[in-house]
Amino acid sequence: MKKTIVALTCSATLIMTNNTFAINIDGVLNESEWQSAQVIKDFVITSPFALSTPEYQTEVRVFTDEKGIYFGFTNTQPKITQLSERVARDGYIEADYNKITIDFDNTGLAAYTFSIANGGSINDGVIRDENSLSLEWNGVWYAKTSSDENHWVSEVHIPWDIAPMVSINKKLREIGLHVERNVASLSKTYSHSPIHKSKQRYLSDFSTIAIKDHAGSSLQTFGYITTRNDRVADKTSFDAGFDIFWKPNSHQQLSLAINPDFGHVESDNLVVNFSPTETFFSENRAFFTENQSLFDMRGADSLRLIHTRRIGGAPDIGDAIGADIKGAVKFTRVGDDVNYGFFSAIEDGDSIANGRKYYATRAMRKTDNYNVGYLLTYTDREDINRNALVQAIDYGYDFSQVLKLSGQLIHSRIETSNTDSYDSAAWFELEHQLSENWEQSFKAAYYGDKFEVNDLGFLPRNDLTSYYYKNSIKNPKFNENSMVKQHSMTFDITHKRNHSGIELITKTSFNDVWSFKDTSSIQWTLTLDKAGHDDLLTRGNDVVNLDKGFDLDVLYFGQSTSKFRYHIHNTIFDRTVSGKGFSLHAHPSYRFTDNYILTTGIWYQQSDNWLIWKNGNQLNAFDKKSLTARVNFDAIIDDKQDVSIKFEWIALRAKGKNVYDVADNGNLNKQAQIANDFSLSDVAMQIRYRYEIAPLSNVYLVYSRGGSTNINEDKPFSSLFSPGWDKRDGDNLSLKVRYQF
Repeated sequence: MKKTIVALTCSATLIMTNNTFAINIDGVLNESEWQSAQVIKDFVITSPFALSTPEYQTEVRVFTDEKGIYFGFTNTQPKITQLSERVARDGYIEADYNKITIDFDNTGLAAYTFSIANGGSINDGVIRDENSLSLEWNGVWYAKTSSDENHWVSEVHIPWDIAPMVSINKKLREIGLHVERNVASLSKTYSHSPIHKSKQRYLSDFSTIAIKDHAGSSLQTFGYITTRNDRVADKTSFDAGFDIFWKPNSHQQLSLAINPDFGHVESDNLVVNFSPTETFFSENRAFFTENQSLFDMRGADSLRLIHTRRIGGAPDIGDAIGADIKGAVKFTRVGDDVNYGFFSAIEDGDSIANGRKYYATRAMRKTDNYNVGYLLTYTDREDINRNALVQAIDYGYDFSQVLKLSGQLIHSRIETSNTDSYDSAAWFELEHQLSENWEQSFKAAYYGDKFEVNDLGFLPRNDLTSYYYKNSIKNPKFNENSMVKQHSMTFDITHKRNHSGIELITKTSFNDVWSFKDTSSIQWTLTLDKAGHDDLLTRGNDVVNLDKGFDLDVLYFGQSTSKFRYHIHNTIFDRTVSGKGFSLHAHPSYRFTDNYILTTGIWYQQSDNWLIWKNGNQLNAFDKKSLTARVNFDAIIDDKQDVSIKFEWIALRAKGKNVYDVADNGNLNKQAQIANDFSLSDVAMQIRYRYEIAPLSNVYLVYSRGGSTNINEDKPFSSLFSPGWDKRDGDNLSLKVRYQF
């Protein structure tokens, strides 16, 4: 149920229709318009969820004009306790910050979040499914901050064309709004409503306000030029294209990309994966993150019905790293009850591959207490004579303020030159808020053994039935003399089996978290595994029996207010495939100034009897030692320029032990031979300079280098760096310009 409606028409200024406003977004609220704006100043502490009176006063002013919605925060706080470290856009903010979250249609379906930190850092994202946040979305908006001895101030302008919104025939638009303030030195969040995104109900409980509506049409055109020098192949490439984002009115948007540059500016982390399941990588390409929330359908067991990283990936034939994209188009329309849209992307062919074609269409209806939607995706993989059609119905129903049901029904059809296959999947989740700080949920999923979505979607495995129960309780209320800020405990049970009736895993986990008033925290988690089976390790051959196992990990975060910060994570484990061993992780960082931050990370793992697949029913066992090192240096030169330096090295040593043959009954039979030793070294480095011409209009100069090598012997870590660095699989210098005309 929505909160009380507040109309922002308390002064004549807010209902004027001419362009008399002259707000300069400079972090200083000195314009006369702020004096007549609506004021919000009754805040409570929502993290921890104590709902008590905040230590510091917060005042928010809100008004609108033809250009957009404006927010002015005045945050009372002594200068000595203010934290104002800066990070690049969408980086993790550890400073004080203000957050604005707006549901433009006031439906509880989706909301856009805008965060501005003391010092000027910003990030934005989209929230769906009550409290599921994605930072992949970026919008064009404006914010500045300032500070003095007793306050810090943020000033924000959100244009009307930031997102599609329902067309209305009246002067006032009702929006859902939630504003927050985070005080980093106290590790607390203040909110103007008694809700928090950690709760099962978040979007549905937003306050409703009425603002003067000026939403209308807009046209944004971005052109880009990219040149890339491949120093390994000794060749230089050049490309150019453009994106068009057209809103003929407030509730419709058409996006068109011609010869788009979907190359990455930010590099992915290195991954060494010996498992039978695929590694997931998030999306950071502008066209697929802009106005994509309607198509962002996720489910149980890491399901994503649309995973846009498939588009432009390695072709189905040939040895190219990625495919060029000829063009892409996307259309969305939001209405009072029904939202719908479609998108398509066509890969360009070359002398070897023809490229793939991707299509998706989506419709959804939302009312006060239920939502239902439909999705269809179609992928044409001409090079391997394969077509994939996936259809899904998603639903959600609020039985009450504390009980919610959601889920999906899905069907896939795969056509190849030899055979056709059909199968289904379904999952549901029941969420129950027992009290303000106590909640439970139950989730069940079924994926048929011929069910497939990975032509355009992402699912680690099919042939699965899973059940998951979670119960979590928090205590955020401690007396003033206590060093504890909040204590929380979580108990969960997971059970999975395949459709042959084989029990895969049954595990029980208990997590205990203590958060302290000095901003430090400690938590420990114990997970106990019942004996089970692994039906994927041998890649379709015999099933492997798993002994009962466990892991115990402890994670400690030091205080987050000093220049030097760190966390430490240690784990002890004993599992059939992972082996028996331990892992250590240390993650220190140092802030030279607010604008210059050095972050390092070290991961070390050691295990005995680590199992990896060799071929057929054979497994090799190793004594494994692995080392991962990461170094990031981020420099915010000024409001327009930043430099990022990233370095990562993964080294692995595997001392051969036994070779096992998997018997028909799943037991491991030791063979006479010994597995061969091996080592590997992966190294990657990226140096990136960015100059901001305007919001979302940037010049990037990027140098990247990487190499990977495997060695048929167990070599010490000290001798593994050079082979990976010298391999030089990639060595590129790129210049990319994206500019809004």
